[in-house]
Formats: sequence, structure tokens, C-alpha cells
Amino acid sequence: MNNTTSETRTVQLDDIARELGISKTTVSRAISGKGRVSEKTRERVLDCIRVMNYSPNMIAKSFSEKKTYNIGVVIPMDNMETEAPFFQTCLMGITKCCALRNYDTLVISTERDDVSQLRRVLESRKTDGIIITRPLQSGSMEQLLVSMGVPYVTVGQSSDLDAVTIDSAHKEGSYELTSYLLMNNKPQKLGLILGSMEQTVNRSRYEGFVRAVESSGALVPNKTVFLGVNGEMQLRRVIDDLLQRECSCIICGDDMICMYAVNMLSSIGKVIPRDIRVASLYNSMYLDMYSPPITALSFRAGDLGATAANLLLDMLEGKDTSRETMLGFEMLIRKSTM
Repeated sequence: MNNTTSETRTVQLDDIARELGISKTTVSRAISGKGRVSEKTRERVLDCIRVMNYSPNMIAKSFSEKKTYNIGVVIPMDNMETEAPFFQTCLMGITKCCALRNYDTLVISTERDDVSQLRRVLESRKTDGIIITRPLQSGSMEQLLVSMGVPYVTVGQSSDLDAVTIDSAHKEGSYELTSYLLMNNKPQKLGLILGSMEQTVNRSRYEGFVRAVESSGALVPNKTVFLGVNGEMQLRRVIDDLLQRECSCIICGDDMICMYAVNMLSSIGKVIPRDIRVASLYNSMYLDMYSPPITALSFRAGDLGATAANLLLDMLEGKDTSRETMLGFEMLIRKSTM
């Protein structure tokens, strides 16, 4: 280790990291006492600080931005069971991107409009910014973040018109798939099953469905449209109702609703697509394994997460970012609707 002169010089975190052969993130955590750093590493960092004349006032200067090199990711725990594949893939995209840019991710669980855990994390200053993976219509999380001056990005449309958002074209996808089913399935008696309408993504899916039906010259079939469906018992009643109304095709809001629907239909002896057709407004690997394979919309959840992370990290670095980014979709036409 090279000694410096007695004169205090402006030593940066990069200098210490380079000297010790460790990351700048590790150096910052060793100094701040936050994060996962061994006591041995912390002692090495502090020794290096003393040798390189990295004085306390310079430490204060380096931490004037109070960086933690952590990004908080808000996951709605009330939806994990029904939307686990999406959140797992999205979170993987976020963590990979953050790791490449020397950041760690901190998962913050929420229950609908309860922002208490998010508030605790923010008040203890454990993150530099937040990614909301499922914004709600109420906008309670965004309101809290704005009030505390914390940068954030939402995966999905936000009620905060000034928010930086990354989303998939759910409305357009729902329109395209519904239009296809109306044109290629006779008789055209569609059923729609969506989850919580508090979620902006389900509102987009519903809007796309309505626009497709109205564009075909038909009336929206309100008696075969079920919104806010939650749990197997409610879903079973909905499936029974759709069958009694002789629905020709059921459009499921996401892959988990679709899995429940397909299993229920199978349990009562209904054969897809001979007896009834089934499609999903969100595809996952689980639907790929069904026989017959399920017609669905394919979105790149991993790319959503990675893009959200890059947007937030660019914001933290003072770079210009687009307020709204939209990713496309692929319509997978499979045997379940043929």
C-alpha cells in the first residue's frame, strides 16, 4: 500500500476501492456501517482511509448524497400467489441489472394500500430509489414517495402523471387478442375474467377488451364479464356461470387465472377446445406445458424489470430519462382457440 504525504488530499471512494481491489459499493458500506460487509473487510477499509488521509470531512463530503447503493423493489404480497411467475421474472431482471451497476436490491412487501413497510424503509434511509412493480389506482405509494422526495419508477401505468413509467402494451394486446377471437370463433360469445381492478394493468386489459367488442359492432357482454375475481371458490362460481350462459370462449386476465380455469374445466369433463375455447391475456411457462397449449399474449417481464432498473439508476446519476417507455407483445395463437 502506497503512503501519501502528510497533506490531506481529496481521496475518492474509487481510490480506496482500487487500492484494496474491492468494489466502491463495498467501500461505501464499510464506511456507513450499512449493508453486508464483514468486520475484516471493514477494518481493511478503515485502515486504508487512515493511510491515504481520507479525512472525516472528506467522508462527509463523499456521503453528502447519502447513497446506500440499494434499490427498493415493492412487491404486492397479496398478489404473489396469483401472479408469482410475473413478479419472479421481473425481479430477476431488476436484480441482474442492479448487480451490473454495483447496486443491490431490497424487496419490500406491501398489502394493497398498506404502505407502512415502505414508509419504514424510507424513513431509515435504506434505499436510494424505489421500483413499484404493481401500481394501484389509488396511487398511495407514489404519494408517499413524492412527499419524501424519493426517486421512483413504476412497472405499469401510474396515477401520478409525472411518474417515470415502464409498461407493456396490455391495452393494445387485449384489443388484438379479443379482436382475433371475435373474428375467428363462431358463435362469438366471449367471457372475460379479470382480477383486482385496483391494479392499473387489469384496467388496461378491460379497456382493450371493451374497445375490441365495440369495434366489432357488438355490445359489451356485461353478463359474461367478471371483474375483481379473487380465489378459487369465486372463480369456480364464475366458470359455472359462464358454462350455463353457453359461452364459446373464456378470456382469462392472466396465466394463474387461466390455470385455475383450465383445471376446473378439466375436472368437470370439459374438453378444450372441443367444448369451450380458452385464452389468456398473459402467458407464462406454465401455460406452455398444458395440453393443448393455451393461446396467450407474451410479454417480456424480465425486460420490464431490467428497463425499470436502468431508468431509476439513470435518474439517480442525473441523466435524462423518458417519462414513459412502452414494450411490445407477441400474440401466441395455439390449439386452445382453434
